[in-house]
Amino acid sequence: MPWDRPVVARLLTAVMLASVGGLLFLSSHEWVRMAEASRAQATPASLEMMQLLHDEHQLIGDMVKAQLAMPDSFFDSKPMAGRQATALR
Repeated sequence: MPWDRPVVARLLTAVMLASVGGLLFLSSHEWVRMAEASRAQATPASLEMMQLLHDEHQLIGDMVKAQLAMPDSFFDSKPMAGRQATALR
């Protein structure tokens, strides 16, 4: 901070920064209380929804395993590049 500024300007700057910091500090406590309140209102998932989630995860796992089992030549992009060049003509 340059010391050639008047004392009033430096004091005003310090008060403004302290006010902003205080407001941020006070508002952070509001967010913590809101997060705790919303957590208490949550309802447990039904058995059907948990089974659906399990089935979706199983399908995604199966897809990943199938992709890993494919040969590397299946993912070769060179034939696709030829098709794209033909389509652009």
